[in-house]
Amino acid sequence: MNHEISLAVWDLPSPVVIGRRTTLKAGISCPCGCSLARTTIDVRDEQGATIGSGRIGPDVWPGSSALHWVELDVTAPDVEGAHTWTVHATAPDEMHAQLEGTVRVLASRPPEHRVTIDLIEQGSGRRLADVELRVGAFRATTDEEGRAQIDVPAGRYDVHAWKIGYDLLSIAEDIANRTTLRLELAVAAQAEQPYWM
Repeated sequence: MNHEISLAVWDLPSPVVIGRRTTLKAGISCPCGCSLARTTIDVRDEQGATIGSGRIGPDVWPGSSALHWVELDVTAPDVEGAHTWTVHATAPDEMHAQLEGTVRVLASRPPEHRVTIDLIEQGSGRRLADVELRVGAFRATTDEEGRAQIDVPAGRYDVHAWKIGYDLLSIAEDIANRTTLRLELAVAAQAEQPYWM
């Protein structure tokens, strides 16, 4: 009887830069706690070409009891846009069947500008830490000084900023002409009667 293994992929940057190498982590586990060391992990592009390959080592992921993993060096797509990669796990024994999963990948042109974004609270001018930012497909979080830096290609982007307790901010900016953005988040209005009976 075969043991049904599971596959996970993480730490893949998004977006990846077209034509450059990047890394990701892939892991597998067996519900019976079997060692899956020496399992081969292959990453293939949409044409089926292998763009990264590695072998699972003997160590398990810290904090887990059976997640065996490997870091893989992979080749990013040559074309900007959304892509689908397949990840194949081939165990060295017959007890564990071959496994395949898919990963969606977003590829972007190389960054041309470093944008600095300063976030303050509307009205008080207080700098806001831990604000989630998105500039197109690029993401960042503000530091303790309310500042984040994001490297992006030139272009016009939708910029979004959000933090619990504040209204969502959405604007459009031409990044080629601006390298610093100062954004203000408004404190969210409190409901007069937050609970209804």
